Amino acid sequence: MRTFAAAALTAVLLLAGLQPASAATTPGSVGLVSFTAASYSRSTGTAGLTIDWHDASHARSYQVFLSRHHSMDNARRYTTTGSFKTFTGLARGADYFVQVRAVNGSAVGSRSKRVGHTTIRRMDPAAGSTYRVMTYNVCSQKCSGWATRQPAALARITAYSPDVIAAQEAVYLETPQAMGYTEAIQKSSKRLLYKTSRFTLAEPTTPVPAKPAKDSAGCDTTWPQSTKGYVYLGYHGGGCRYAVWAVLVDRQTGAHTVFVDVHTVSGDNETRAVQRTAEITTLTQHLAEINPGNLPVVYAGDFNSHKNRSNDDLSSVFHRRGYYDAYDLALKLRRQHVNSYNDFSVVPRISYTWGDHVDHVWIRPDEGRILSWTNGAVIVNNRMVEPIPSDHSPVIVDVRLNR
Repeated sequence: MRTFAAAALTAVLLLAGLQPASAATTPGSVGLVSFTAASYSRSTGTAGLTIDWHDASHARSYQVFLSRHHSMDNARRYTTTGSFKTFTGLARGADYFVQVRAVNGSAVGSRSKRVGHTTIRRMDPAAGSTYRVMTYNVCSQKCSGWATRQPAALARITAYSPDVIAAQEAVYLETPQAMGYTEAIQKSSKRLLYKTSRFTLAEPTTPVPAKPAKDSAGCDTTWPQSTKGYVYLGYHGGGCRYAVWAVLVDRQTGAHTVFVDVHTVSGDNETRAVQRTAEITTLTQHLAEINPGNLPVVYAGDFNSHKNRSNDDLSSVFHRRGYYDAYDLALKLRRQHVNSYNDFSVVPRISYTWGDHVDHVWIRPDEGRILSWTNGAVIVNNRMVEPIPSDHSPVIVDVRLNR
């Protein structure tokens, strides 16, 4: 039985718009937390990250936990009344993990799933031109219904208006003249396209060599020209693997940039992981040889690789040469958790810890900065809009190169 004093206290609290601690309503879940922005301070050599989440029911504030470990050991705890949080003074090029829960007086909601992101490793001034690069596996020949899907794929290209398109499985992709693109080079369904209003193809500086003979597997060996060519990556997955590249010249500034389009062998077993690593080793070695002037190189494509595969060492090859995923260098991120491989599912494929994209753009952070990274899926009311153009969604990156 409550005393008169207890009853009076409750009445006072209710009149003040408050609830007694014992009666606090447990707040709802914040849902999936996303990294939306990153920063880098050249003066301090430290990095920053921004996260966002949905408002939770009955939440008066939020507790945010930040750790260098997936286990959330030694996590720092922050309190905020808004549904976002920016961290500064973080180590550069380091992995951080976050969790968030809502608070209502003495009651706390459940913690969100752990979400991780890597801070920006380096950011040079990058005073040069900005290019929008799209990598897009359109699956025009292996997936059925291309006649129906192609208009939707072209709509994705039109919506983002990239300056360069690294297209894979693109034999039947047709970009109308009105879209303003032309092909720099193609080989084995890789097609490197560029916007003619932004670029021209560099003029050859040496005679074009004769096309090479086939090797013992029946594959064309590497065909290097001075301004474009293709690289034979090996006979893997029952087929000849290639990448294509071209030197494009900025019409306004005259700056030269090497763009590469690659599609590594698919599969998540150890054999395929080793083959992908070998393919990228071959590719990066060749590009270093044909680029003695050290022009900026932008690698784009379907790499069949992501952080959630513990046996995928492809990234280590790039790292040794100073290249990093644009996703980890981007100042802005959109649709971090939606897998760029969608498998034609109307329900978006979601990965929680790292996000999960198999389509990548790689650059050297000392050659430029990534202004934004976007998964170009069309999602309305948590559903992929049909017709879904391909079993991959495009990844779009804005990169400003140093000059």
